[in-house]
Amino acid sequence: MFKKTNTQKPGDPLADRMRKIAAVPAEEMIYSSVHPGEKRAERKQTFKSATVTTLGGERVDVVVKNVSATGARIEFLRDIQLTDRVMLCEPTLRIKTWAYVVWQTRGAAGLQFAQT
Repeated sequence: MFKKTNTQKPGDPLADRMRKIAAVPAEEMIYSSVHPGEKRAERKQTFKSATVTTLGGERVDVVVKNVSATGARIEFLRDIQLTDRVMLCEPTLRIKTWAYVVWQTRGAAGLQFAQT
């Protein structure tokens, strides 16, 4: 009466595809210019208002979230694409230097100070 039958349901193609995608290991993104085995510069957490000026002369208000001797992490509200090099100005930290944009996502970027 309640006997199980050996009928198999056809597989769900979408579920099968999602399982295949999930089985592939995620690619790790490395933004740091520091090679394995080298030590990164010590970062100091901060929350300072600053200005970034692009090569085209556009000024963007940003917040410096952390800073080190070699660079800084900035965050901004406008969805813009920064140029490869920018001028970072923050008077209370005495920062006024050119920096390379090492990485950028929506609303944040990592800067490496240019050697002068």
